This record gives sequence, C-alpha cells and structure tokens, in this order.
Amino acid sequence: MNLLMLGRWLPPPRRPVRSTREYHLARRLARSHRLTLAFVTDNPDAGGLISSLRTEFGDLEFAAVPRGWKSLTSALRLVGGESCTLSYARSEALQRRLTDRLKTTAYDLVCVTSSSMIPYALEIDPTIPMVVDFGDVESEWWLYQATRGVFPGTRFFRTEAARLRLAEAAAAQRAVRCFAATDKAADVVRSLKPKGSVSVIPDGIDLDFFASAGRVVGKTPTVIYNALLTDEEEVQEIREFCAGPLRAIRAGIPDVRFIVTGGVRAVGGLPGVEVVAPMSDVRPFLHSHAVAVCPLRMSGGAPRGVLEPMAASVPVVTSTKGCEQLKARAGGDVLVADDSASVARQVIRLLEEAPLRRELGESGRRLVEGSFSWEVLCARLVEGIEEVLRAGGPPPSTKASGAIAAGLTS
Repeated sequence: MNLLMLGRWLPPPRRPVRSTREYHLARRLARSHRLTLAFVTDNPDAGGLISSLRTEFGDLEFAAVPRGWKSLTSALRLVGGESCTLSYARSEALQRRLTDRLKTTAYDLVCVTSSSMIPYALEIDPTIPMVVDFGDVESEWWLYQATRGVFPGTRFFRTEAARLRLAEAAAAQRAVRCFAATDKAADVVRSLKPKGSVSVIPDGIDLDFFASAGRVVGKTPTVIYNALLTDEEEVQEIREFCAGPLRAIRAGIPDVRFIVTGGVRAVGGLPGVEVVAPMSDVRPFLHSHAVAVCPLRMSGGAPRGVLEPMAASVPVVTSTKGCEQLKARAGGDVLVADDSASVARQVIRLLEEAPLRRELGESGRRLVEGSFSWEVLCARLVEGIEEVLRAGGPPPSTKASGAIAAGLTS
C-alpha cells in the first residue's frame, strides 16, 4: 500500500538519522509498503544526507527553509500568537508539492512522526486514515525546559509548549490511532482527548551499534552510571551513590574507575568521578572489565541507561523494581540490589569474577535482542499501523480537529 510519512528526517548532527525512532519505523514499513518521506530541512549542507535517504527509501518530498530568516520569522510569529516550532517548519513550497502529489498518488494512510509536521497532515483529505507516533511528545520537551530556566525564558518555553500542544490535540483528534514511547507520554496524549486508541511502544536499542563494544578488551575495573537524565533527583542519587556504594567499592578495589555518562555536569566536581558529555560515544567505556549500575529510581518502561550496557554485553546491577520493569531474571540476566551495602557487594562480585561478568553480559544481551531491539519494537508499531490499514475508512470524527486546524494554518 501507499504510505505518506511526515517527519523530521534530518535531525541535528549530534543525533544521526539512523539513530532515530522514525528511521527504524520507516525501514520496517518499507519492507512491505510503498513509502513517501516528507520533511523540511534548514541544513545548508544536507545534500549528502538527502542523497543517502533517497538511496535507501527512494521517494522523497522535501523543501529547504533558510535558517537565519526562519528564526526571525518564527520569533515574530510567536509574538503574534503562533507556535515557533510550527512556524519554523512552515514551507509553502512543500505544501504545494504535497498538494500536487496527493492529486497523483492515492495514499492509503498518513503517518505523522513529528509535531512540527502536523499542519501539513491536517491539510490532507480527512477520509485518508492518519496515525500519529508522538514518541515522547514534543511539547513536553518545552515544558521540561521551562523547569530548568529562569524568567523570562520560562515564560517563552511554557507559551511554546501550550501552542504546540494545541497542534498535538488537533492531530490526536484526527488520528485513527496514536502511539507514544512511554507511559507518561501516553497519559499526555490521552489528555488531548484522542478519537482513537493510544498504545505505548518504547524506543528500541540499536544492537548493531553496541555489538562490538562488549568485545573491547579493558584492563581497568570500571563502574558505569549511565544517567541519561539531568534532573535534580537523579543528580542527588549519583551523589548518594558516591557517598555510599562507591566508597565501599573503592575500599575493596582501590583502582576502580567511576564514569557517569549523559553529561550530568552537576556531579563533575566530585573527586574520582568522570563525566562523559551527551554527544560522546560511550562504547569505549563498555568493555570487558566494566559493570553498569542503573538508577535506583525508575519510572515508565525500561530506561536506555540500563539497556545500552546490556546491549554491549556489559553486566548490570539494578533494583528489584528495575528488574521487574525489564522482565529480567534476577541472578540470570541482571544482579539485583536495593540498598547501598548490597549494591557494593554485587558490583565487587562482578568486578572480581570474570566468568560471571561474561555470563551475565551475554544473557543481558539476549534479553535486549528478544524484547528491546528496534526490530522487535518496530514490528509492534508496524502491526498497529497495519491494523488501521486493514480497517480502512475515515477516522471516527474530524469536526473537532478541523476547527483547530484552521487556527493552526491561519
């Protein structure tokens, strides 16, 4: 069948195309459907990336927007009451291309994977079924920035979040089915009063990317705290780990190296703590003498901070709650510890016993392969989309989203 996929196909350089959720979804869809990718780009040197996309997917509809001018225009439109995200992605050229394309190609479904592309989707014939993969919900990112900033920046972030959420509500109310990457994101989507169902399908792990990391020979015993968040609660947890388990681990293994990944710079001043910035490749640290410790506070699905070391065959020490969320075997796929003394004992045990490290690492890798790989999780996304294709027909109602769409494109 013919599918039109509207997304952010050229993300910032620090996040390669092949690491994105929509890329892995598109690869899976392209196996059995004819796929058109539609997007805008502000990258003046995007030729190579676009050529790569065209080689892999063939059918592209895109337009370039001038970066500097669009920034100024978006700022002015924000003052005038519009979302700067939507304004920045607005392209009359792409709109014309899509309008012309829809006259010649009978699309069976529209799939939206970026909030910035929602206005284009709402202009499409409402009798064509639409699904939206909200991921983590982009307006939530703006709200998160508001919690970290100071006035007047916080006001700007909250305003942009509210305006972008208006577009997300329009998409949710137009879509036959919605997807989200976490339970928290799904709750946000449900608050938008969607007409269709909302399913939670988490992000996957790129097994090929981490495959070789576990085979690197390391000689220095290393403890990795893969903290992908930067909130105050997690920073406090890392400080407590340094004051408790790490001190006990160093008493038993003095030359142990402690690395915090994810760029949590607030802990960088602690003695003996190495902080790796977010854009750095953590694979060199995921070697044969490494042990990973997951955050003891876990919410939603299994966090990447746990899954990435496991994908690299690095053994993990986690909490009982973490073990349950992973649906892992305590003592078989991960080691479990719920207090400082237990964490220290389990880490020391792994650092001292190479066969146990190897056995646990291999078992953890198999768990990720079977339950958390992009292949497995995108198969679930595709199944949800194909259920919509099999059902066919228009969405349950388009009246609510039509009114909002008019406001978005005015």
